[in-house]
Amino acid sequence: MLDNSNFDYKPHLKSAYIDPIRTVTVIDDEYPTIDDLISSTKDSFSQDNISRLKDIIDISRSEEYNWLLDVYNGKEKKIQEGTVSNRLYHSDLLILDYHLDGEDSGYCKKSIDIIKNLSENRHFNIVAVHTKGYDGQKGSVNEVLIDIITSLQERPAISILNDKIKSRIDDALDEWEIEDPSIREDLINSVSTLDLLFLINKFGSNLSSGCFDYEVLGVFHNIFDQKPDNINISKILIFKWISSEKLHRYADQFNNKTSKFFDWGTNENHNWIKTEDLFITVLGKKDTPISDIPNQLLEALSNSKPHPHKLILSKLRSEIESNGSYAASNIINKKFLQAAWLKELLQKEDEYAIKTAAWQAVTKLWEELAYEIKPSLDEFTINLVRDLKKINSPLNYFIEKSTLDAELEQIKHANCFSCSKKITAHHLVTGHVLEFNNNHWLCLTPMCDLVPGQKNGNSLLPVTLVKMYDAKVALNNTRKNMQSELKLPNLPEINEDESIRQILNYSTQNNLLFVQSEHDGKIHILSFTVGLDGKANPKAMDCHVENQGIFSEDKIIVLKYAKPTENEMNIISVEAKIVAELRYEYALNLLGRLGVSKSRVGLDFIN
Repeated sequence: MLDNSNFDYKPHLKSAYIDPIRTVTVIDDEYPTIDDLISSTKDSFSQDNISRLKDIIDISRSEEYNWLLDVYNGKEKKIQEGTVSNRLYHSDLLILDYHLDGEDSGYCKKSIDIIKNLSENRHFNIVAVHTKGYDGQKGSVNEVLIDIITSLQERPAISILNDKIKSRIDDALDEWEIEDPSIREDLINSVSTLDLLFLINKFGSNLSSGCFDYEVLGVFHNIFDQKPDNINISKILIFKWISSEKLHRYADQFNNKTSKFFDWGTNENHNWIKTEDLFITVLGKKDTPISDIPNQLLEALSNSKPHPHKLILSKLRSEIESNGSYAASNIINKKFLQAAWLKELLQKEDEYAIKTAAWQAVTKLWEELAYEIKPSLDEFTINLVRDLKKINSPLNYFIEKSTLDAELEQIKHANCFSCSKKITAHHLVTGHVLEFNNNHWLCLTPMCDLVPGQKNGNSLLPVTLVKMYDAKVALNNTRKNMQSELKLPNLPEINEDESIRQILNYSTQNNLLFVQSEHDGKIHILSFTVGLDGKANPKAMDCHVENQGIFSEDKIIVLKYAKPTENEMNIISVEAKIVAELRYEYALNLLGRLGVSKSRVGLDFIN
């Protein structure tokens, strides 16, 4: 077994991220563009910069990469307008000089705007910021890294102080300065800006609650421990003041919201920043020759530890881009199948029916496409898994401890994916989960009886709904039955986790549903019967649905059912919201169980 620190992830990262690159865009005001070469102004560029650009051209034309190359100097209209990112698509590499304004120091809004646009353009981009830093000195890239980090996140709440608290802290520091005139400067310098931003990003909630047990805060702890006894100020307020003072200079650089899935990290040799659609590493021009940029990207990617499934998805995108046309031709050449699918799609008349049919067509085509590109994806995934299994703790390497420890949540989410999916139909179907009168109900009318339009002139469709029980309530009912059968005076109390654990013990007994409501996003565990053991019969209700079960974007339908009161029947009308949809095989299984329950025989039986 390999130690995690010796695991080499880079071959798989290269296959997933570097090999798919087809185009490279360079934006650097020090490089001549094609326009410059045509207009004979190349003499204004230094030989070093021309040589550096030549290195990029040589790498792009090499057999290993075979990239298409485009060069901008930062003066083009699209860059001035901040729309150059529209030309960059997923798997493209951007080599970006940070200072595009002719200056070699300070914040560069032009480059930051490009990065912001890339983080929002819904195409995955890899960016190598190739810079001299603020002062041109070797290794001076941290200032640029901080500029990019602050531009992709909102200002941390811990660094925002109201006037009352700030005044209180200032008064305490004024007293402290009598004993130690340099205390303000010492406190501010006790932690670097980069370390502070890292702590806030990784442990923001802990810091806000006063947990400061981090190695990089050692100097801060030592200074605070020397605070005179007569000064009454807490450590958390001093830390907030430090955060406020250090981040004040970036107040205008912070974004109004943090980019989705924003994260970053750094070590002695490498740094990385990633968002939902962007991966960035900042490289010093004097540290990193052009020829080494691909290797440095791999090192940065490796340090970011992307989830193995992210590599598989990246490889999937690459395969579709590389072999999608060939695969599509194979699919379309199945003429009889495609004719049947197209006929089915064109037969739909109303907007909602077309919407459902369109998604069904896409799903079928996607399934066919998956089979076409399966061999290469299988090979990549199998090789990846084999290498992952060689290391001691692959789960610890890729998954944060809090997620790994939450085993019950993992089971809930996995079971939820197995038995339910997002709502795809435009009308009520077998397996829809409805919510009304503070209860969940499952539609178990056969699918063929729910097709709109088959009963002309009647907008009411008869449907059968089965009441679902909250699993915690069903567990309580089961425990009470056990208590009664065993004649126990009482049952031991159980906490929330133990309750979920006992519920999950029934997962394989064909009685539980796991659904993620589109209404509140929570995973609900529902029982098909009043008890978790499934011994009771399901509670079914016959009713009618208006408008043949067709619903709009709000997913609300109107149900009508009879409710007896003494010797009369009252017709109740109620709005129900469709909150989830079971996978069809699960719905069909429960439909069979309902059929068995309704057709049970018991006449003249004795026990």
